[in-house]
Amino acid sequence: MVSESRTSKSIKNAKVSLFYYIVQMILSFWSRKVFFDNLGSEVVGLQSTAENLFSFLNIAELGVGTSVAYFLYKPLFEKDHSTINEIVALQGWIYRRVACVVIAGACIMMCFFPVIFKDIDIPLWYAYVTFGVILFGSMLGYFINYKSIVLSTDQKGYKISAVTQGFNAFVKIIQIIVLPLIATPFLFYIGSTVICTIFSCLWLNYILYKEYPWLSTKSLNGRKLLKQYPEVITKTKQLFIHKISTVILFNVTPFIMYAYSSLTVVAFYANYLLIVLKIRQVIEMVYSSMGAAVGSLIASGDQKKIKRVFWELYDSRFCISFIPLICIYFLAHPFITLWLGEEYLLPNSLLILLLVSQSIFLTRLTVDHYINGHGLFGDVWAPMAEGIINIVGSLVLGYYFSYQGVILAGILSQGLIILLWKPIYLFRGGLKCSSKGYFKATILRHFLIVIDVVLLSFLFDIILPERMTSYIQFFYYSLIVLLIVSIVIFGEFYLFSQGIRDFFIRVKGVIQKKYQ
Repeated sequence: MVSESRTSKSIKNAKVSLFYYIVQMILSFWSRKVFFDNLGSEVVGLQSTAENLFSFLNIAELGVGTSVAYFLYKPLFEKDHSTINEIVALQGWIYRRVACVVIAGACIMMCFFPVIFKDIDIPLWYAYVTFGVILFGSMLGYFINYKSIVLSTDQKGYKISAVTQGFNAFVKIIQIIVLPLIATPFLFYIGSTVICTIFSCLWLNYILYKEYPWLSTKSLNGRKLLKQYPEVITKTKQLFIHKISTVILFNVTPFIMYAYSSLTVVAFYANYLLIVLKIRQVIEMVYSSMGAAVGSLIASGDQKKIKRVFWELYDSRFCISFIPLICIYFLAHPFITLWLGEEYLLPNSLLILLLVSQSIFLTRLTVDHYINGHGLFGDVWAPMAEGIINIVGSLVLGYYFSYQGVILAGILSQGLIILLWKPIYLFRGGLKCSSKGYFKATILRHFLIVIDVVLLSFLFDIILPERMTSYIQFFYYSLIVLLIVSIVIFGEFYLFSQGIRDFFIRVKGVIQKKYQ
């Protein structure tokens, strides 16, 4: 019954997340045009710049939420309300200190606004107000909304999405309608954003009260709880190093790529990256709540089931990830040609490197969820090593192979740390068994994918036209490619993989239960 509960919650989370992702994507294209027309390009750019500036201040929070979630899995599974209240109270105490750091950093940063925004053609107070609204929303999270971590850890993140993204979608629709009609569009935009933030905060806390009426931290002293749960700070420090290394890495690598290529090439590369990222975001939405499900499963202590579900999750994500990646390999060039023109095409080798890099990211998440569920954050050297290998490799390989060398360096660093070290760390420290079986199984799976791509290349060279002349034709052939690739991948893995067979049995059970 517990297993069915986890599955149904995961499906509900996936459906709600995917729904709001589609809604937000549609509204973002629609609203952007309205914002440009009525607020002006400088205000739209100011919003993006203010968000980027504030993201640097939020580095202070890195690791706290993930660390607290790890310590909540077991008491939530055991329904230990007292322990849950204590851990959430400790989180609130830490967040209040983080908030003070963020506020101090924001005040210092705003002192430099006259220098940062010296060239803008709009009043400087626009920058202060925009930044202040972002700061206000963040402070609500630090001081009030932090308790919502209980919902996400309890696999009820769909309730958070329904409130936050629901209000956000509602206010965007209001802004789209009202902004063209009002004389002071900027003030209305800021005011409606603030009201939306306040109402979503109040509604989220109302849902928390209805779901967990016993959740109360008022009478608990965070400083005393810090001595009772010192592991929270230890795990947070370890996670901070993991996450800060990732943040630095992803901010340094683009600059190296720019150094070894032209802005034109970077813009062309962004077209390919945009296609891949949209697919990646959809897959992330589908699996968004799996981390909480894995944490709950690990808290149950059923080792046999923990290992069986690992392969079920790994193989299902592996297949679901590689099917669109293989389709992109065969359809990206025709789509770019149809969308922008042949002059925007880049070498096929670049597309392969991009897809390999994204495949590592998409298939690593099962191992990551199990590492987080076991609280294995002690390998603080790993992200630093990954960053050093990536940066040094980018400089060296970029010199010899231009921007393709930079991407290759990223694959090298991820291959050594993410594909090689992380599974060893998980199986040794979490699953308590040898990782040899894992590597044999994953090598076989990747070998099958390579063989599939080679054979499908011969097939699609025959059935796909050299040039697609309309979007209808592209859509028609895309469905053919998707159907063939799906049948080949799922059929092959169903024959060779117990994990995918378990996945189909679970899906069948969910469907039968729904219609019964």
